[in-house]
Amino acid sequence: MKIYKKLLPKKSNINPTKGKAIELTGILLEIKNPRARLSRTEGKGKVFSALGELLWYMSGTHELNFIRYYIPKYDDFSDDNETVYGGYGPRIFGDYNQFNRVIEILNNKKDSRQAVIQIFDAEDLEERHKDIPCTCTLQFFLRNNKLSLIVNMRSNDAYLGLPHDVFAFTMIQEYAACILGYDIGHYKHFVGSLHLYDEHRNKARDYINEGWQDVIEMPIMPKENVINDFNIVKEFEKK
Repeated sequence: MKIYKKLLPKKSNINPTKGKAIELTGILLEIKNPRARLSRTEGKGKVFSALGELLWYMSGTHELNFIRYYIPKYDDFSDDNETVYGGYGPRIFGDYNQFNRVIEILNNKKDSRQAVIQIFDAEDLEERHKDIPCTCTLQFFLRNNKLSLIVNMRSNDAYLGLPHDVFAFTMIQEYAACILGYDIGHYKHFVGSLHLYDEHRNKARDYINEGWQDVIEMPIMPKENVINDFNIVKEFEKK
């Protein structure tokens, strides 16, 4: 809500590919309780699409058919009507599984500063694509017996993208913490360009007008069998 209050008074100051927008640059958000990742508001309280996007990532695929069921808008971002080039699934959980590598690194050396997942790649700029990753890196830190996460994004849509990104990345953070056997720490979200498109101005105002809502803290993920539990959920989703 604070973000919208900072953005809305401004006039449109950029006109990128997806339309005119208000922009703030170099923004750092910190969430001290990452489990409080849900909203009770009427307009932003829908977890269906966010959960679908998380499962899409964790499946390791970038197939369009998977995600269009949850977020039909992804049709606009496909080059071939079959896949989404910038999909995070293969980049995080694909053949070269960066997530598993992070777990291995932190199991071997808890103070490591190399537990980094790279999503945006230099090759993403070699050819024109309808969608390239907005997220650059996810860096995990085991400090004070808690797993914290710092996410670095080149660009973030404050109305549509930000809530989904925070949900997915804090879920991945807690998933990793459970595998490692630690509690979840803080979450920091750094954005180069945090923007609100003109078409979403009224919806952002409506969100503000609903007022502050109670924080919803999701239940703690069980540390035992968390990998198997997520595999069961992913298999159930296929049905």
